[in-house]
Amino acid sequence: MMHDNDLEFVTEVDGKVIPPPSAQPTNNVLANMKAGGVAGGSSLNNNSGSNAPSYTPGSSLPLGASFNQSAHPTACLFHILFKGSAFTVYMLGSKAMEGIMVTVLCILLLAADFWVVKNITGRLLVGLRWWNKVDPVTGQTSWIFESASPTSPDGTNATTNSFDSKFFWTILYVTPILWALCFMSAILWLRFNCFVTLAIALVLSFSNVYGYYKCSADQRAKLNEMFNAGAEMGMRAMIRNNVFGRLGGMFSGGNAQQQQQGATPQFHPGTFA
Repeated sequence: MMHDNDLEFVTEVDGKVIPPPSAQPTNNVLANMKAGGVAGGSSLNNNSGSNAPSYTPGSSLPLGASFNQSAHPTACLFHILFKGSAFTVYMLGSKAMEGIMVTVLCILLLAADFWVVKNITGRLLVGLRWWNKVDPVTGQTSWIFESASPTSPDGTNATTNSFDSKFFWTILYVTPILWALCFMSAILWLRFNCFVTLAIALVLSFSNVYGYYKCSADQRAKLNEMFNAGAEMGMRAMIRNNVFGRLGGMFSGGNAQQQQQGATPQFHPGTFA
């Protein structure tokens, strides 16, 4: 069977035209090959479909796809983007540029991170916002800490995404800890040229921590519970090791020794044979 797009070759030998051989066998072979290919492809598709892993909502996601659990993945990205960039420039920038350029670039990245966290990511990820207002008459500054209503205007629950909340608070608390470690390292190694950058990083990161701590009653309750549990564990350990008894013994022993040293000797007259 010939198709319109098939090519026909005509052979001429000694002036005689030899017609081309019949293309039916070739076409049959091609048709069989095509049929076999279609059947094999369908079987492969069926096998691949049967062996492909199916994702269920309760199964764990790989690290790279963890943002799929977030309701605001872009906000999560920007919540860590400027922090990571500033920390990377601080740690590795001195090898590629001058010290003043590292300081300026770090300050710009830290300022951008402060603004993004204060005005965007906190509102989207955890429903919190803090800001200050200046009274135009008295010039007095008042700080305002706001939290989203637990119910939306249509009456449904407006709870935040659990992944977004954990991601936001973890990064928010870890950031000042890292900058504090860098500050202590700079003090030990006497890197005075880094003090300006580290001081600004600590002030801005602690400002966001304090602002959102004041906004969230839940975080205040959790931190108070954590501090109370730590204090209770410390008291139990001290009582178990009898620390108070040892301290009391040390002070009482020291006072007795001082009294013995401070006592005036008494002389009794007598005769010696």
